[in-house]
This record gives sequence, C-alpha cells and structure tokens, in this order.
Amino acid sequence: MAGFARYLTPAPEHRQLGLVCLGTGAQQVRRVSFDGRVLACYGLMLVTRGGGWLEWGDRPRRRLPVRAPAAFVVFPGLYHAYQPDPQGWSERWVLFDGPAAAAHERLGGLDRNAPVVPLGPAVQSLVRLFDRLGAAVEPGAPHRDVVAAALVQQLLAELLVGRVDADLSRVVRYLDEHAVEPLTVGDHARRLGLTEAALRDEVQRATGSTPKEYVLRARLSRAKRLLSTTDRPVQEVAQAVGYGDPAYFTRLFTRRVGAAPTEFRRSAGGVREAGAGSSGGGGGGFGRRAAERAAVDGAPVAGESRTGGPGLTSGG
Repeated sequence: MAGFARYLTPAPEHRQLGLVCLGTGAQQVRRVSFDGRVLACYGLMLVTRGGGWLEWGDRPRRRLPVRAPAAFVVFPGLYHAYQPDPQGWSERWVLFDGPAAAAHERLGGLDRNAPVVPLGPAVQSLVRLFDRLGAAVEPGAPHRDVVAAALVQQLLAELLVGRVDADLSRVVRYLDEHAVEPLTVGDHARRLGLTEAALRDEVQRATGSTPKEYVLRARLSRAKRLLSTTDRPVQEVAQAVGYGDPAYFTRLFTRRVGAAPTEFRRSAGGVREAGAGSSGGGGGGFGRRAAERAAVDGAPVAGESRTGGPGLTSGG
C-alpha cells in the first residue's frame, strides 16, 4: 500500500450536501509517539494489519485495544490519542464533518462510548471504498468534493452495518415479519426471549429506532406497497397493516408520509396486481418504479423477505 495524504477545502455549496470530506490518506505506520489532541471535525481510521490502542475522552480517559481488522472513530471536541504496537499497523483514514455526521451519531454508527468497531469480512467493503475515495480526490478529478462526500456517506453506512451482529439481525427480521400483528412491545420481547429493555436496546443498535417506531415504519411501508400495487380500498389496506380504525390510519399515514392514502395512490402511478378489483398488469415504467420505491421507503416491508496518518495525527 503506497502512502499518501490529500486534503480538500469544500465550498459552501458542498457543505449543503450535509457531509464534507476534509482529507484522506493511507500509510504503513511503525511505533510512533503521539501525545494526543482534540480535532474540530470527525475522523475515521481503518486498521487493516497490526494492532495497538486508542485512548479517548475526558478525564478519566479510557483506553481500548485495536486489532486488525478494525475501525475507530474520533469525535470533534473530544480528546484522543492512539499508538500502534512495535510491529506497526496499516491504516487508511478520512476526516469529515457536517450535520449528516451528527445524524450518524444519533443512528448509532458513530458511538462516542464505543469508538472501536471490530470488523470481519466487512473490512473488504471498507477497503474498496477507501480505494475509491483515494482515486476520487486525485488532483484534477471532476467534482471531487461531491464524489468524496458520497463515498464518505457509504463508508459511514458500512460502519453502521458493521456494528450489527447476527443476533441483532434476527431481531429486526422478526419485527419485519410480525409488524402487522396486534402485539405490544412487551409481547414481541417475550416472543424473542428478551426483556423490554433488552429489545429496545437491540432494536436501537440495529436500526436507530425504538421498536414502536420501527414497527410503525414497517407498517407504513407495507401500506405504501398495497396502495401502489393494488386497488384495495383504504379500509382494507388499514386492516392489512394492523389498523382496525381506517380514520386513525388515514391521519397517521398523512402525518408521517405527507399525503393522504388516496393522494399517495394517485401519485404512485398505475401499477395494479391482478385481482383485488383490477384487471391486472397495467401501468407504465414510471408507475412501476414508484411502486418499487414505496416498497423500500423507510423500513423494509413487513412480512416480505429480501433477500494517524497525516490526517489523524497532525493538524489540518
């Protein structure tokens, strides 16, 4: 891996994208002496070989081991220091900032209490994204600030997914499959063999939402699909997604989606399933795409299966 370091100075228009890349690089690092510092932005370090430690936080400071493959995050305004073992480590890094980074904190991908993320096979996806990021910021690359911002978003998404283990995925799949059933959060927890507190914690870690909010979004996503792809009356759609009171469903749908169910159906286009009051087929490409978008907007549709470098250890 050839070492490099490149820095960007985004324009105000780039900052309106919600996330900006301020610099990125890669290098092989031997044991270094690093007294620590406080950044004004976020930093993400990917360690692909070797190990060491990360120290962070206000006093008393905490220290965690870092063993490849792993990533760690440093936060604006928060002290950090790190050091490779005597054998050194291989690192890729990126500096970034913007309101979207704070949103990733709220979603759990960037966690000030758990800044080190052990990685398994997911490290390969992160390496590929870092390689693309390095190419995107080459001198003369077109729209490099825009492309770099998009790639940093992908890096953060991969990091978010990397925090979700098989047990958390099982919980989310269960909620998708049973979202429309008339069950309380306590009922779901008992079915899963968890306490309500444990269920809330696991769903928050896996989705960034509470169980109640996740179930609500899953129901609305299924309602969007039914409204977009069938002619079933709104009352039947409401019942199919777990709401016995169609008036309540209409108010909820309108508040959360921004359009009443009938308005959403008109805007979604003309795709209709055979039966359910339709003659089948029908609808052009735009309507089909609208229906597909409705099916994946927000949470997955309930009941369906789918498949230190120069940047982090020095100023700038």
